[in-house]
Amino acid sequence: MLQDHLQETYQYLFDQAHLALQQGGSMRPFGAGTRRTGETIEARVETRPGDDGAAPHIQGLIAGFRQEDAEHGLIAAGLVFDAAVEDGGTVFSRALCFHLEAANGRALQVIVPYDMRVGAVIEFAEPAIEEVLPEVFTAAAAT
Repeated sequence: MLQDHLQETYQYLFDQAHLALQQGGSMRPFGAGTRRTGETIEARVETRPGDDGAAPHIQGLIAGFRQEDAEHGLIAAGLVFDAAVEDGGTVFSRALCFHLEAANGRALQVIVPYDMRVGAVIEFAEPAIEEVLPEVFTAAAAT
């Protein structure tokens, strides 16, 4: 089970990503966090022209979370992006990919495959959750 603040961050990101998918627009990576005051913040990044793909957005979100933590203090941060899931080089599904972190150093990756159905109905598969290395709350980020 995810810690409460990680679960809340995940649920917020999932709900917002689900809404974006239902509306049919392209979903650029975005994030959310929880300040030590309990306030939820949302994070989006505008990249330079020519910066295609999710990587520049993700790097910008991580940098923004580090700055937010230094200025206001965060207890949790997470981001989500839409991606193709591959198996042996064959794309077999779309998935929402989440990276979630707690200030105590715990970091999780959650992958939720989905299929689009007629009428903007989205069918989600069971999420796959694994511990990963933190990117936001790291000793290197503090220096």
